Amino acid sequence: MATKQQPKWHKPVTVNPPPTIKIYNSLTKSKIDFIPIKGKQITWYSCGPTVYDASHVGHARNYVTIDYLRRILSDYFNYDVLFVMNVTDIDDKIILRARQNHLFNQLKSDTNALTRDLIDKVQVALKNHARTKLGVADGSLGGAMAASAASEGDPKYLMYANAFVALVIIWVIQRDSVGAIVDAQVALEDNDISREMAHKLLDSTQFILSSWLDEEKGSAISDPKIFRELAAYWEQDFMEDMTALNVRPCDILTRVSEYVPEIVEYVQKIVDNGYAYEVEGSVYFDTVAFDGHKNHHYAKLEPWSAGNTGLINEGEGTLGSKLTGKKTNSDFALWKKSKPGEPAWDSPWGPAGILNALEILGENMDIHSGGIDLAFPHHDNELAQSEAYHGCPQWVNYFVHAGHLEVEGQKMSKSLKNFITIKEALKKYTPRQLRLCFLLHQWNSKFDFKDSSMNEAKNIETILNNFFVNAKALINENKLTEFKSDGIHRFKDSEQKIIKLLQEKQEAVHNALCDSINTPTALAEIMDLVSKTNIYLSAKRGYTNVNVIEKIAKYVTKILRVFGLCENTADEAIGFGVSEQQAVANTEDIVMPYLRVLSSFRDNVRELARQERAHLEFLTLSDKLRDIDLVELGVSLDDREDGKALVKLVDKEELIKAREAKAQAQLEKVARKEALAKAKEEEKKAKLEKGKIPAEEMFKLARGENDEIIYSLFDEQGIPTHDAQGQELAKSRVKKIKKEWETQQKLHSEYLEWVKQQESGEGGSLTN
Repeated sequence: MATKQQPKWHKPVTVNPPPTIKIYNSLTKSKIDFIPIKGKQITWYSCGPTVYDASHVGHARNYVTIDYLRRILSDYFNYDVLFVMNVTDIDDKIILRARQNHLFNQLKSDTNALTRDLIDKVQVALKNHARTKLGVADGSLGGAMAASAASEGDPKYLMYANAFVALVIIWVIQRDSVGAIVDAQVALEDNDISREMAHKLLDSTQFILSSWLDEEKGSAISDPKIFRELAAYWEQDFMEDMTALNVRPCDILTRVSEYVPEIVEYVQKIVDNGYAYEVEGSVYFDTVAFDGHKNHHYAKLEPWSAGNTGLINEGEGTLGSKLTGKKTNSDFALWKKSKPGEPAWDSPWGPAGILNALEILGENMDIHSGGIDLAFPHHDNELAQSEAYHGCPQWVNYFVHAGHLEVEGQKMSKSLKNFITIKEALKKYTPRQLRLCFLLHQWNSKFDFKDSSMNEAKNIETILNNFFVNAKALINENKLTEFKSDGIHRFKDSEQKIIKLLQEKQEAVHNALCDSINTPTALAEIMDLVSKTNIYLSAKRGYTNVNVIEKIAKYVTKILRVFGLCENTADEAIGFGVSEQQAVANTEDIVMPYLRVLSSFRDNVRELARQERAHLEFLTLSDKLRDIDLVELGVSLDDREDGKALVKLVDKEELIKAREAKAQAQLEKVARKEALAKAKEEEKKAKLEKGKIPAEEMFKLARGENDEIIYSLFDEQGIPTHDAQGQELAKSRVKKIKKEWETQQKLHSEYLEWVKQQESGEGGSLTN
């Protein structure tokens, strides 16, 4: 028996095939297809901080940028990311800063009085600074002052010069003070005032004095605890900043100091492979030998910088640049011989104090990231030494560099006084505002940190927050009638258009993120979606399709959550949310049922008040409930045309500010009204005063500038016919005078009417 067959199935044809993910790769200086080594798995190594000082907004831009790139690849594109970050806790800067801080604090602890010996030390330090930093051969203060005037072109030189000028002034003042004390034969030892003056001098000259102390005594420092404590302190400070900025912790954290045995083996293998050599206890990477091999290339990121002596020396560090024995200038140290005053570890080549090699993820990784200022020589050296170690032609497939940050168009520098720490920035802006500001600029482009950029971010945050507040209020209200129908069809042309718009924006956002993670474009599409949805809400008034709004709000929240802008993690949540510390319980779920009952009561009272005019006090009570009682609870009631209020949970402080602004505006309105009434009263009073004189008398009383009479003859109405000399007035002049007479007659009539009202008790004031 034959059975009926299914019809032929037609394979769907994709109308808009999704784009492949492209990413800007510093190794090619172009956008190229992103192809992970192992399908959905990504290995990622990121340069962490060198922990010797407070992190600044440039660091914030770098680490927040890397964070949202990582979030997008893992949370949006669903890659499994293994993220490794290294903390450099052994470095020239750490060694110098630790020694300088230790020596300065030791001097300060030993100083109990302001003495000539202390003043002499400061003077020697100043002269040394003038010689070594400002290039004044004789170290004279006058010569250094002159040199500082020509320091504008070099920010670092400017820093040294500004510090010098400021401290010379302080030094002169303190020198004269101590001289006065000595001359007056005042006892200096164990004197609180003298100790305070001495410490003030030390604190104000710390920058210059610490450097001089290190030159004099730094080689005597041997306690490794001094270096560890400084690095540990600033690492903790950095981690606190990252937590405040909502930067996800790395999956694996490494510290250079914890990998010394592995680093020794690593360096030895590079030597064995023929790409490094030892000279007097230091091991150098042989860039010529490496670059001469057919499968290797030195300075892949910036080959044009390979001979840049300035960058090479800066990459070696302050201490490393003093080492000798390199075959060529471009060779760099893998293992630096330890000198007095530096921490040391044992090795086949002798004790080492600074380590430049670290190996974590093996012979090939997907992504390496860091700041663009480290591209050469730091990252180029990393690539070379790792490829030399593994014997591979390409250790990193994609090098991702966050763009440089400037402040108001200038490179950030303490000398220019535009150096902003992360903690300072967070006193002025919220973490979300900073992150929004970074997202508004392409991650690998130069970024100018300025007030106008932050104002744009704050404005976007406000628009988004208002949208979420309105959406959540409508959704919560809709839950009361979710399974009931009022017979109104709410999916018409406008709803179809807004759903189509959502689909278009979803595609546009996806395309933007595929295009080298273009967050500025993605955010622009999101804001356009929110703007058009707000227009839809405004047009629909009480007939909104809440399900459509909820779908849009959830999508917007999802993208913002991927960008790291939302505190909440729940997939169904809407809005920015609150942190775990703030959200002990879900406030909305707890209080919203009570708020709805209260709002319903207010709606009914207001309706009764409209029907019964005698009960207008109900309106007053309902307004008090809205403007005072509920504001203190962080509840906003938005009155709508259908008479039903929209219940919204809003930040209490924002509502109070809005209420105060409204009250102030009302006071100003009343003041303007009173001022207008007073002006009108004064105007009417002036008119009435002018109207006291009868029209028949006004010209008879008229006088000139010298109190002389103007007219000599008048008709029976008191209108002048001849001037003071007896000459008959011209007809045109008489015509003009008659108009004035008629005006006065009208004013006098009004005056007489007012007098009559006063006498009868009907008029209370001149304004009646």
